[in-house]
Amino acid sequence: MGIQPQPAIALRRSDRVSIAFAVEASGIDPVGKHFCETTKTAAVSRYGCCVALPRLLRPEQEIYLRRVGTNERAVGRVVSQMGPHANGFLYGVGMPKSCEDLWGIRFSSSLYEKLLDTMHDGVYFVNRERKITYWNAGAERLAGYGALEAIGKHCFNNFLGHVDEAGQPLCGSECPLSKVMADGQPREAEIYLRHKSGHRVPINVRVLPMRDSAGAVVGAVEVFSDSTAKKRAEKRANELENLAFRDSLTNLPNRRYLELKVAHALQDHEQFSREYGLLLFDLDRFKQVNDTHGHDVGDATLRAVAETLVQSLRTPDLVGRWGGEEFLVLMPDVSAIALGDLAERCRVLIAQSSVAHDTFRVSVTASIGATLLSHTDSAQTAVRRADELMYQSKRSGGDRTTAG
Repeated sequence: MGIQPQPAIALRRSDRVSIAFAVEASGIDPVGKHFCETTKTAAVSRYGCCVALPRLLRPEQEIYLRRVGTNERAVGRVVSQMGPHANGFLYGVGMPKSCEDLWGIRFSSSLYEKLLDTMHDGVYFVNRERKITYWNAGAERLAGYGALEAIGKHCFNNFLGHVDEAGQPLCGSECPLSKVMADGQPREAEIYLRHKSGHRVPINVRVLPMRDSAGAVVGAVEVFSDSTAKKRAEKRANELENLAFRDSLTNLPNRRYLELKVAHALQDHEQFSREYGLLLFDLDRFKQVNDTHGHDVGDATLRAVAETLVQSLRTPDLVGRWGGEEFLVLMPDVSAIALGDLAERCRVLIAQSSVAHDTFRVSVTASIGATLLSHTDSAQTAVRRADELMYQSKRSGGDRTTAG
C-alpha cells in the first residue's frame, strides 16, 4: 500500500536528504526536442530533488521523473539551475505534491516548523532574490494562499501587493524585506496586504535578517499579524476624542480642549519663556440674529465665523469655540504688536463675512479682547483678563479690539 500524502499542515517545508537515487528524467528541452536521461539525484525532499542533467533547461519547465527499478513517477518543474556539475548542470526540481512514494522515504516536519505552524501570526522566509522559501499556516490564514501557492513565488511579483496607508506600492524601493537585506537592520511597519480573494487586510509586519554561519545576510523572515482590531480601536478612540474635545456645530475644538491647551501653553511659557497670545471673540448683537432670522441662520453664522477664523490665522494658531457666540484663539510665538494686527485682521474679515438668507445676507461683527500670557498667570486668570478686555470693546460700541 502506497504512503498517503501528509495533511496540509505538513506541506510547508521538508528536510532535504543528501542521497543518490537513480532516476529517469524526461521532457521537452528549450529547442523543442524530447529527451530522456538516466541520472542520479544529489539530494531529495518531500517536494522535490536536486538532479544533474547534461543539457540546459529553463526555469518553470515541466519535467517527468521515474525512479529506476520502480513504477513510481512524479511530474515536477525546474525551479532553478543550481550550477555546473560533473554530469552537466545541477537543477532544483519542485513537485506540487508529496513525492514520498517516489523516494520511498517518510519525511517528518521539524520541531521548529511545527511550532511556527501553531502561531497565529503569519511567517514566511525569502532568499536574497525575495523568493519565498517557507510559508506557515498563519500566513495561509491571513493571506488566503496555501504553501504550495506561495513557496517559489517572488513576494513582489503581483502576489501580496503590499501598500502603505496612502495606497503607495511598497514592493519596489520601499520594500521592508529589501531594506532589511540591504543593511541588516530589523524593521516594523503598518501596511496593507492583498488577500487572495482581493480585499485589503491591515497588517503589522516585523522583518528580521536571516544570516549564514559567517554572518552574511542570506535572506529575511517576515512576521505579520492582522491589525484590523487595532485599527478599529484607534478609530473608536479618535471618535471618542472628537466627542470629548470637538464642538459638534462648528467642528472646532471645544472649551474643555482649549482649557487644556492654555494650561500647556502656560507651562511652556514658564519653562522656556515662549510667548503666547490669547484672543477672545464675542459676536455683537448675536441674539438679534437668532430672534430675527431663526436659529438655523444663527447656526450658519457661527459656522461661517468659525471658518473665517480658521482661514484667517496662521497654521500654528489654535481656534476653538469657547461657548455660545464666543471663540477663543491661542497663538504661539507672537508679540504684542503681531497679536493686535492678527486680531484686527480677524475683526475685519468677520465683518465682511455673511450668510445668505432669503433675498439678503446676514452678517455680524465681533468684539475682541487681546492679551499676552505672563509668568504670573493661571489658565483662569489669563482667560478672565481676555474676557474683561473683550467687554471693554463691547462697552465701546463693539466691532473693535482692546488689548492689555
